[in-house]
Amino acid sequence: MSVEGGLMITSERVKSLASSLGFDACGIVRIEPAAGATHAPPLPLQDEEQRFKHWIAEGRHGEMKYLEDFPSRAKRFWENFPEAKSIIVVGVNYYSGGKKQVASKRLKEGNGWRGRVARYGWGKDYHQVIGKRLGEFRDQLSELAGREIRAEICVDTKPLLERALAQKAGLGFIGKQSQLLSPKFGPWLFLAELVTDLELEPDLPFVGSCGTCRICIDECPTQAIQPEGGIDARRCIAYLTIEHKTEIPEALRPLLGERVFGCDLCLQVCPYTSKSKETHCEELKAESGFGPSLDLVEILEISSNRLHERKFEGTAILRARRKQLQRNAKIVLENLGVHERQNVGAIPATTRRRVTEDLWRHESPLQKKGTGS
Repeated sequence: MSVEGGLMITSERVKSLASSLGFDACGIVRIEPAAGATHAPPLPLQDEEQRFKHWIAEGRHGEMKYLEDFPSRAKRFWENFPEAKSIIVVGVNYYSGGKKQVASKRLKEGNGWRGRVARYGWGKDYHQVIGKRLGEFRDQLSELAGREIRAEICVDTKPLLERALAQKAGLGFIGKQSQLLSPKFGPWLFLAELVTDLELEPDLPFVGSCGTCRICIDECPTQAIQPEGGIDARRCIAYLTIEHKTEIPEALRPLLGERVFGCDLCLQVCPYTSKSKETHCEELKAESGFGPSLDLVEILEISSNRLHERKFEGTAILRARRKQLQRNAKIVLENLGVHERQNVGAIPATTRRRVTEDLWRHESPLQKKGTGS
């Protein structure tokens, strides 16, 4: 616990406040610098950091070059926050049944050809939704402390091993598919942190494992999940459709199937999905965003980066640039058979020629010159 201005701020009080703000899970990790360290990374994560460095050294991070700077960014982060004492780890359930998935393999009247979107992209951008809540959390903790506490809001952007921290905070364990598996919410938790100068009682780490289960390994279309666990991003559909900036290897394109943005098949088939329950966060529900599918021809009709940003503003789909999303849409159209001339009628006449000519030439938006990014 932390004693501030004569008031005791206990871990239980912190968790109660987190719950009142809509966080579905909350746990605490104490920051303990290693002996002789000049900065204060959480000591319990040293083994995880070594595994992460090994993963990078093997090149399994693909084109995500920013991850190669993780150690130096982490060092700067902790050097700039020497008074940090605790990490409050929170989780927000984002499972949404919402709108039913559209059967993309056939043309639905009025809907056109559609591609699937991973569940995390159905509603509003979770970075914004959770970031706002964490700001309120920080402000209310300051009121409890009777002073302006120092706290860093972390939603995917800071050099923290979030899933490892969540396990240390008692929220669940990391499955073979590298995602946190919660005993209450299954694999459907967004994670975020508040790194603070409050000294709080830590939680015990969660102890658990997948045991002999290998359903996610066997079901992954591209065999991206390694037999010993862990992801090779270079084969992961989520990475290929969102983070990968250049051409998708030709051998992997048919394996994307109908997926135009992300993939969460390894989460859907996980036995822990039986724990899923509908989110209480309206902003994360399908009805608040584009839902489980996107019109592929509409994607191809977006003629500028500005229009792309305007269309997908406030959603996680903006994570993929216009050319990437259009590249994905053309691959999905090919997978749905639209490259065959007898299926041309499925595409509106106004865009039919431009769309299909590129498909028949197997030309990607990424190969075109002078069209912006």
